[in-house]
This record gives sequence, structure tokens and C-alpha cells, in this order.
Amino acid sequence: MPDVKTVRLNANSYKFGEFSEDAAHLQLNSLLTAIAAVKAGQIDAIVTAPWTKALFSTIGQPAWGHTEILAREFECEDNHVMMLAGPRLRVSLVTTHVPLSAVPELVTQERIVQTTATTIKDLKRLYGVDAPRIAICGLNPHAGEKGNMGFEDISVIEPAIATLRKQFSNCKIAGPLPADTLFPRFAKGQPYDAVIAMYHDQGLIPLKTLHFGESINVTLGLPTIRTSVDHGSAYDIAGQNKADGSSMRVALEAAVSMVNRRD
Repeated sequence: MPDVKTVRLNANSYKFGEFSEDAAHLQLNSLLTAIAAVKAGQIDAIVTAPWTKALFSTIGQPAWGHTEILAREFECEDNHVMMLAGPRLRVSLVTTHVPLSAVPELVTQERIVQTTATTIKDLKRLYGVDAPRIAICGLNPHAGEKGNMGFEDISVIEPAIATLRKQFSNCKIAGPLPADTLFPRFAKGQPYDAVIAMYHDQGLIPLKTLHFGESINVTLGLPTIRTSVDHGSAYDIAGQNKADGSSMRVALEAAVSMVNRRD
């Protein structure tokens, strides 16, 4: 649990885009208050605005993300998934905010199976998709080109897909597919209900190219509903009346829709 203190705000004492200890504490207080309200049965969902991880250095805390704290507080650190979702394309990530050099070691059969299984279960719970079509990306260019561009697609991803097909025989699970030919298929349609991407930029560059401003972040695997925006806090335009609130509106609407579907 991060250390927090109660913060009383005086709006006149702060400047737009200014780093401060109070702002760091306020970020944590806001999220932990929402989590406590969920646990007490007072609210049905959490919708988070962007926050600034770099602020936490001012109070001696790690660069906490919303998702890490949510997973820890709801005791599901090994079973949560980051998914970005737009009108057509939804992308779940096997690895998230890690250096690209660390990705091959972190892409394991277990992690692929867990990410995909959680995605399948929550597509039903949150979106009402009973037998989803899932596309699983390869790790290497051309999905490894039969081992000529890397062996992970053959030795790690293919066995994980075989396990998933046995576990979810009612679902269509395709892969490993080359990302560069998979994502263009979403430009005019929805050939799959979700894509499992091996690393952050593999999935989020096409997602944001296609749906920026109308996509949201959804944390799968939690006992509650959590949605968020698809962008950061944009201190460079703070107070300039330039910010676009579209993604926040979509995140709020999506949370309401998910609560209504669950009920």
C-alpha cells in the first residue's frame, strides 16, 4: 500500500502543470478512496483520469500506475490484463510498460494463456461476447517466418495457442499472426473481437492510429469495472483550453454500459 496523506486543496495556490507533493498525494488519495468505495459497495465502477507517474518521485514513491495499485488492492496481481478498446479494435497486452529488450524473456506460454483467458472471460462479462474471435500476434516480423526470424513464435506462442484452443473450444483463436498484416484488416471492419499483442507498441500504435480520442483503457481481471482514457496528463497544454475530453467521455459512457450489462 502506498503511503498517502490527506490533502486539503486551495485552487488559488497551484499553478497549471506544476509538480508538487500535494498533487502526488492527491493522485493516490483519489484512487484509494475510489477503491475503498468499491469494497464498501458504494459504487459500481471506477473511471480514472490520467495521472503523472513522475510526480511520485516528489514523495519518495515508485512510479505507480493505476493498474498496479488496483491489482494489488484487489489481490489479483497475477490475473489482470491491460486492454485498450476502440469501436472496432480491442487490444490486450501480454507485456506492458517494460523495455523492448526485456520482452522476449517475458513472453512466456503461461503469460500468453493467462492474458488470453482473462480477455475471453471479460469480453463476455463486460461486452456480452459469448464466443469471441481472438487473434494472437506473433512476436517477430512475419511471425518468425518459420523460424528464420526468431524461434519464439514456434516454441512459445504456438504451444500457448494449442492450450487455449483446448481450453476454449467454442472460441475462434487464430495465430500467431504477423501484426503488420493483421491490424490493417480493422480499418473497415472487425474480423476479431480482440487482439492479443506481445508488447506495448505492437498493439497500441495501430489502436491509437485507428481510434485515438475514441478508445479507452480497460483493466480486465478485476472484481470491479475500471475504465480510463487512452492518453496522458498533457502538462504541456495545461490551462490553455486545448485539451480534448473525448476519451474521458467515452470512458465514462463505457463504464455505465458495462455496469448496466452486468446488472
